[in-house]
Amino acid sequence: MPGGRVDFALFGGVRQPSVFIEVKGVGRAGSGDKQLFEYAFHQGVPICVLTDGREWSFYYPPGEGDYSQRRVQKLHLVERDENQLEETFRRYLQRERVRTGEARDAVDLDFRDLRSRREAQRSIPQAWQSLVGEPEELLVELLQDQTEAISGVRPSSTAVLAFLQSLSLTSSVEQPVAPKAVEASVRPSVPANLVMSSNTNNSSNSGSREVTFELFGETRTTNTAKSALVEILGEIAKRYPDRMLDIAHGARGKSRNHIARSPEEIYPKRPDLARAEEIFDGWLIGTNIANREKLRIIQAACNAVGLTLGKDVVIDFPNA
Repeated sequence: MPGGRVDFALFGGVRQPSVFIEVKGVGRAGSGDKQLFEYAFHQGVPICVLTDGREWSFYYPPGEGDYSQRRVQKLHLVERDENQLEETFRRYLQRERVRTGEARDAVDLDFRDLRSRREAQRSIPQAWQSLVGEPEELLVELLQDQTEAISGVRPSSTAVLAFLQSLSLTSSVEQPVAPKAVEASVRPSVPANLVMSSNTNNSSNSGSREVTFELFGETRTTNTAKSALVEILGEIAKRYPDRMLDIAHGARGKSRNHIARSPEEIYPKRPDLARAEEIFDGWLIGTNIANREKLRIIQAACNAVGLTLGKDVVIDFPNA
């Protein structure tokens, strides 16, 4: 073989190897990557295995990236469950699967899945910075709710916004730093001017942005995106009261109904998050939703009654 030899080769066809297996001494499995990939490159082999007897690493040589990025599975015979070990060896090395090409397809699929997950992982810091840089009302409300549940006092929106906007990433997602342990019973003191009791109306400190929109040719302004959603749906419902079932059906999400007769119907899986406002004649809209979902619900309502979003209803929610 050009460039050297490999310890074991599994043949799916008569003359073409399908799997290369390189064996190293115990504790030296990490030293054979380059040699193994050189063998695979010359022969066009889609699956490579590097092992020291205890650790088994499965690679997809045709993939992009360095050696570690092309590793689709790493097993330690002592640490892994027997069923998982058996499943992995069958998936990549079973004779019939190697012969038919199913093993090659499996390692290709697993590599693509890992690549997608790495890409998603790399995007987490950007997504987090976007969330804390311009927080959605939903994020602010959820943090207020959780703080109130822990301390018994509801922080103002101003305090929550200040906290979120002060956050910065101190380590990369690919090499996370474990957070220091914190005593659960210890809570830092908070200045009194940054909190409000749960029954205090603090609309002046809401931190929300005004939303301007056009509804049936009339320009309107509300203090929050939530108020705009309620007002728009309310006006549509008044004009088309007999289409409320269609509107509610179109507004359904994956886990919420969004529009229903009771908060429990809106949030069947999390009634503790039930925050809703009436839009028309006993019909409620759930308000714990992101602006992107608000816009989708308005679009669904327009579709249900034959209106055109962008003409009959014109609105541009922040971060939607």
